[in-house]
Amino acid sequence: MLKYKILIADDHVMVREGIKLLLSRNKQYVIAGEAVNGREAVEKYNALKPDLVILDISMPEVNGMEAAKEIITQHPKAKIIILTMYDDEDYISKCIEYGVKGFVIKNETANELDSTIKAVLADQNYFSPLVQKIIVKKYTSTTISRNQKEQKIKLTAREIEIVKLISAGLTSHQMADKLFISQRTVETHRANLLKKVGANNSIELLKILEKLEIK
Repeated sequence: MLKYKILIADDHVMVREGIKLLLSRNKQYVIAGEAVNGREAVEKYNALKPDLVILDISMPEVNGMEAAKEIITQHPKAKIIILTMYDDEDYISKCIEYGVKGFVIKNETANELDSTIKAVLADQNYFSPLVQKIIVKKYTSTTISRNQKEQKIKLTAREIEIVKLISAGLTSHQMADKLFISQRTVETHRANLLKKVGANNSIELLKILEKLEIK
């Protein structure tokens, strides 16, 4: 049986114990180690080379976002999930920018964390429904200033759905199945989105949309 080594980083013992209890339900998961601050998380990642890291944001010495940034800078293929009480848009945007693969709010269900773990271990980005709602809220009706001009960007209901699924890490084929449309139609929507905001790829699309201000 394939085993996955998981590193847990949170400065609260009860939170770490709760995560370990959840992980113990799956025999494929092995607790590689625990950390109580961001600095220790980076050091233990380098020493243990886990398959997945679950990071809190608010930790002493080095916070979880900076720890994630440092780990991903050194190990671009690192799989990191942020598990936090903070549902702040800026935190979420920074984590996406740094390359975090998953983001879950602590007041969501244990099943949501479990789904995120499974998706990230399967090489997919996964942001919980609450996080997706926060992300998509920024895209609905917004204004963006870019270099020499300001242009108002309005997304259609379908484009909003596509953006939501892109942020969740779904492929065009998976989007087509979920939305009950053809893959070609999905590709057309994606191409229209890129053209509308002046992006060259999906990553750039999300980064540009992160700069939007809600009207």
